[in-house]
Amino acid sequence: MSGIYLLIGILLLLIAIHDFFFTTLSGSGTGFLSRKISVIADKLIQICVKICGRKVYNYNGLFVNLMILFSWLLLIWIGLFLIYTSNPEAITNSSGRMANHWERLYFTSYTLSTLGMGNFKPNTPIFELLTGSFSFFGFIFFTSAMTYFLSVSSALINKRSLSKSVYNMGESPQAIAKSILSFDSSFRNQQILELQKMIDRHSVNHHAYPVVHFYRKEKKKDSFGINIARLDETVSILLNSQESKKFREELLLLRNSLSGLFEDIEENFSSNHSTAKDMKDSFNFTQLDLEKASKDLKNNRRITGDLLKSENFTWKDVYSKN
Repeated sequence: MSGIYLLIGILLLLIAIHDFFFTTLSGSGTGFLSRKISVIADKLIQICVKICGRKVYNYNGLFVNLMILFSWLLLIWIGLFLIYTSNPEAITNSSGRMANHWERLYFTSYTLSTLGMGNFKPNTPIFELLTGSFSFFGFIFFTSAMTYFLSVSSALINKRSLSKSVYNMGESPQAIAKSILSFDSSFRNQQILELQKMIDRHSVNHHAYPVVHFYRKEKKKDSFGINIARLDETVSILLNSQESKKFREELLLLRNSLSGLFEDIEENFSSNHSTAKDMKDSFNFTQLDLEKASKDLKNNRRITGDLLKSENFTWKDVYSKN
């Protein structure tokens, strides 16, 4: 039985530690465990939204982050506890009495928290080394986790800044296109370039910190899905207009950045995609004929349709004012 405890404990530690370091330090997305926890936490939020309303979305990202942190901590705690449990004589109190299960659990908790209470101690050189190692790991764990969440906060600020910038230009694709066409050439190119930079930055952040995807807002005007869909539709409208010939190259660069962002969203989060036909049947896109549209437009609409669905919005919200 002690061998099983040891094996399970080592396995849990390896899973949790790998997932933790890959998620917080690799800059290449989340580990397998964190991704699964994120999806489960988001589904729980969606259920709460149906019961309590859209205000729950204000806690969406916070809840997902806390669930990931709790899962890491719980797995490491249980894993180390099982390793201690594999040897009944591993932990003793100050008078030499062997610790029971609750006392070993207590010893594990204050080892990870680096408290070092001293009323219990490891009893062999191997467990002394193990205790010292995980006391040091506890410091690294909480420091790295807080640094990671600060980076997520920075990525979230960029996401919301991008969404706000698009919203301030207009409350529908037609309004945004009209605003862009009314700008003088130098200011228009500057605005397009700035939007492109913000999208590229968010795309990089989205890949490095995928949890930022789950930060949503209650109000329609703050919805990232609606605003990014409006911007993409605006680019399509302008590319198919005669007035945009002078800044077509800038628009194509903006479209490339948008397509790159949507590809990353699809790779990491999209599911149950609607087809181009489904979207055409469910909403009348009066600005463009979908059958004659570019491949990018069709693909982007498919992905943004799924993004809108995840926020409980539809294409009607994209084309209607708040």
